Amino acid sequence: MTFLAEIPYPRIDPIVVELGSLKVRWYGVSYIIAFALAFLVLRSLAKRGRWVVGPDKVLDVLFWGILGVFVGGRLGYFFFYGLSIGYEWWQVIEVWKGGMSFHGGLLGVIVAYWIYAKRQGVGRGVIFDGLALATAPGLAIVRFGNFVNAELPGRVWDGAWSMRFPLYEKFGGPRGWENVREQGLPENALYGPARHPSQLYELFFEGIVLFFLLRWLMLGRGWGGGRIAALFLVGYGAMRFVIEYFREPDTGIGLGFLDLSRGQVLCVGMVIAGLIVWAMCKPFRAPGPGEPLQEPSPPETPSE
Repeated sequence: MTFLAEIPYPRIDPIVVELGSLKVRWYGVSYIIAFALAFLVLRSLAKRGRWVVGPDKVLDVLFWGILGVFVGGRLGYFFFYGLSIGYEWWQVIEVWKGGMSFHGGLLGVIVAYWIYAKRQGVGRGVIFDGLALATAPGLAIVRFGNFVNAELPGRVWDGAWSMRFPLYEKFGGPRGWENVREQGLPENALYGPARHPSQLYELFFEGIVLFFLLRWLMLGRGWGGGRIAALFLVGYGAMRFVIEYFREPDTGIGLGFLDLSRGQVLCVGMVIAGLIVWAMCKPFRAPGPGEPLQEPSPPETPSE
């Protein structure tokens, strides 16, 4: 009955390559794959004439996003979560110990490309529309990295598709099953209680579903001028807010105002920001074949 009531967790070694003290984890590899997917999406948009950067310049421009993700993600984790669990100021540079915030990374990307758009004199709306579409598949890959690392698990649940995640840190790290075996303990001692596989919920909804929805609206319905970026903010924020009810609250932080997690509070702000961006968007017409992609100028006020 236990087997029928839950799905066995697939034991995947979190470490891809180990060279002495250097360990390359799947979580780190997931970021590389995410940026590769972003490059492919943006280059495809550029070839279709739906991004203001030429196909041969996409990789150069993507560097701004990589910088924004890592700097913003680390600072965001430190300020949104780290300080609440007792981090010291100097620990912000301990990137090798992990700790990245999606909301912080998002803010980092926004700041980086806001500066880029201003320096290059291009419309911010069309820049951020492409970035929004390119971000979604990367989210799916990074959530899979969380799943392999058995981190950010769901809340305790004994439903039909629950999973028991390995307690790696309790048994000495990502290869805790080796320590369990050496101590003569049964292998099931490595696993915690059955939980929601919330990383997979996020992978599916925030990554796959959101990507295909945005892609259909952008390329199928001709949306643009900042509306795709606005919908990304609203869509991700709303999906993540709901999924947080199935995800274990952050250790040391727990639930706060109105029993909301820290992630839910940040998502409320994200949805509000998306609605504001939507309200500020100007009319937009998708360019025809051979037409340049430009944001429309505000309508002129007729003189009296």
